[in-house]
Amino acid sequence: MQELISESGHFYKANLHCHSTFSDGQKTPEELKNIYRSAGYSILAISDHNVMVDHSDLNEEDFLLLTASEINIRTHMRQHGWNPCYHFNVFPRHAHNVALPCFTPEEICYGERADELRAAQAYIGKPGYVREYFKANEMVKEFLDNGFLVMLNHPTWSFQTAEDFLAVDGFFAMEVYNHSCYVGGYPEFNDHIFDTILRTGRHIYCTATDDNHNEHEIGTAHFDSLGGFVVIQAKELTQEAVTTALEEGKFFASRGPMFHSVVLDDAGLLHVKTDPVARIALTCGARQARIAYPMSTTGSLTEAVFDTNELLPGYLRLTITDAVGRQAWSQPLWGEFPGK
Repeated sequence: MQELISESGHFYKANLHCHSTFSDGQKTPEELKNIYRSAGYSILAISDHNVMVDHSDLNEEDFLLLTASEINIRTHMRQHGWNPCYHFNVFPRHAHNVALPCFTPEEICYGERADELRAAQAYIGKPGYVREYFKANEMVKEFLDNGFLVMLNHPTWSFQTAEDFLAVDGFFAMEVYNHSCYVGGYPEFNDHIFDTILRTGRHIYCTATDDNHNEHEIGTAHFDSLGGFVVIQAKELTQEAVTTALEEGKFFASRGPMFHSVVLDDAGLLHVKTDPVARIALTCGARQARIAYPMSTTGSLTEAVFDTNELLPGYLRLTITDAVGRQAWSQPLWGEFPGK
């Protein structure tokens, strides 16, 4: 028996992508902590652009500020035009490891504190690393070699083609949903990109994030906090335990609905329990999708069972959708499934 999502353990709601006044966000770290903690979150990664700051002084017994940064690689300086770019979030396994590889001082350029942050930023190697688009693989490897997890951010907003996102190895996860992009008008639902990567045989997980900058107030349609999140099953609320859980895929991504458990039994039956939802869908590496619906178009369901013995080897994953169209995504299960 394999438990992809367990009914027991410590579960923490988290936003893994967030911006504060340390770059181009409009809220201070303290204000962001209050927004997320009051909404039932336990973890917030303040991942300001190209600068890594240890905010662990704001930690509490029931709330963790996860140390992180968002790294930009552009084709040229006209970032918001037609040109593709790479943005990826990096998470050190230890909260106080704030030294950045591939350090480019000029990229710390957002906000009134840019000069102060540029002077204070710790780094590995020589400063002035020249970031170029074709160096994305090299840069990801540098972060991996120095103890970071690396996540691919918003490939749709980044104008990336398959040639771009398949050119880089080493991402532990990618954003299947980005809330700030979505409320800003970009179709940042990346299920197709996620499956394209998985069908190459790569092992990668999916996240849903906010990428919030908080330029609009709570209650408005443009408010970009509290929209995409992950639920992490970690041993404890520390940077080390949470990054270990992320690396091992012990989390799911959501816009609202929750998985309660996903269990693959020894006979090859996949048992799924969820919040009340409108559909439970199974996607795999072959043209063999499976789906469960409620008995009526106005009803809901909270569980389903899928026979994996009917599926070709490769991978499978689940997507649930609630009555208002919000999704949640499980992590993939790879391999030859039991019972064959």
